[in-house]
Amino acid sequence: MEKQYDLVIIGGAMSGCCLALAIAQQLPQCKIAVIEQKAAQHHRKSGFDARSIALAQGSCQKLHRIAFNAEQSLWQKIAPSAETIRHIHVSDQGHSGIVELSAQALNLSRLGVVVELATMGKILLEAIAQQPNIDYLAPMSVSELQRSDNSVQLQLSDHSRLQTALLVCADGNHSSIAQQCGIRYQTLNDYQQSAVIANVKSAVAHNGQAFERFTAQGPLALLPLSDNLLSLVWCVKDPAALLALDETHFLAQLQRQFGWRLGKFEQVGKRIAYPLKLQQADRPIHHRLALVGNAAQTLHPIAGQGFNLGLRDVVCLANIVVDAARQRQDLGSSAVLQRYQQQRQADRTRMIELTDSLLNTFANDLLPLQIARNAGLLALSAFAPLRQQFIKPTLGWL
Repeated sequence: MEKQYDLVIIGGAMSGCCLALAIAQQLPQCKIAVIEQKAAQHHRKSGFDARSIALAQGSCQKLHRIAFNAEQSLWQKIAPSAETIRHIHVSDQGHSGIVELSAQALNLSRLGVVVELATMGKILLEAIAQQPNIDYLAPMSVSELQRSDNSVQLQLSDHSRLQTALLVCADGNHSSIAQQCGIRYQTLNDYQQSAVIANVKSAVAHNGQAFERFTAQGPLALLPLSDNLLSLVWCVKDPAALLALDETHFLAQLQRQFGWRLGKFEQVGKRIAYPLKLQQADRPIHHRLALVGNAAQTLHPIAGQGFNLGLRDVVCLANIVVDAARQRQDLGSSAVLQRYQQQRQADRTRMIELTDSLLNTFANDLLPLQIARNAGLLALSAFAPLRQQFIKPTLGWL
């Protein structure tokens, strides 16, 4: 026998959980299944990932509108574990142009926050467990998928069968389910870089400052964490060389690239690396299928916009599904999915172009571009209205 659901979400990490919660709280009669390959116990122990994530101010506001339980929002539950970004320092190695972005100058309490993914994962799963209309199926995978005119049929790895009106892929880049449904992924730009990720400790307290430094090989970001740690995202052409260094020599290389604004770097944790490409699904919808987050697009980590853009996918799709359900429309119909595609197109295009143009500008060593970007940083530093226009998209005010 097939179990009936109104919505099935493939992927039980941040995007998938946020989508399920955003819909469930507004539609308590809506039956939702979340299918996740990894065991929930694994998530609680070590998080969805070894990394931390930056949430823009706009994302904090969106999480505040999703309930954790009857008394608290997701944001209220996350906030005590989040490290606040009050100040962002932007510089170009070897040039005088520096931009200081301050929450106080924008009349904000913060520009964003940094949260450990393990903490986010634990909170989201606790919220899911309190929703009687969400079934979180893990560890579980889809072994067979068929779509008809009116529904999607799924067979799972435990041989159970589900049927739903709408299938959502929230399972990351190059989603295998999306590809089975006819979605193709395009590499819009192979940056020929990899991001080296690690936590580092500095002698000088960060005091809620984040740093973005553009070097000859790529951007280097340091985000504030608790206990005076910093989350390092270092984009380089040859990650193997950095990964092979012992701690002393790695920190010495980092010091040469970053400088001494945080004093001496004293310690570095486990280092991992992953290649950087700008990739996008050829369409965010298909027959009875919608894509959100990295399943729809994967950005370069410059300016930390990946999950923030994905969360806007989630909120938009949740609002459309809720409206459609209240009007008794077919949740997987072409009309409903077309609304999602149309409402997300401008924001997606804007952020893809912004991150791609920033990287292409600051990773280019041609002298005219060096002069132009240094002049641009000086102009941003000198004119407050220009700074506000520059930072507005990265705050998630869209």
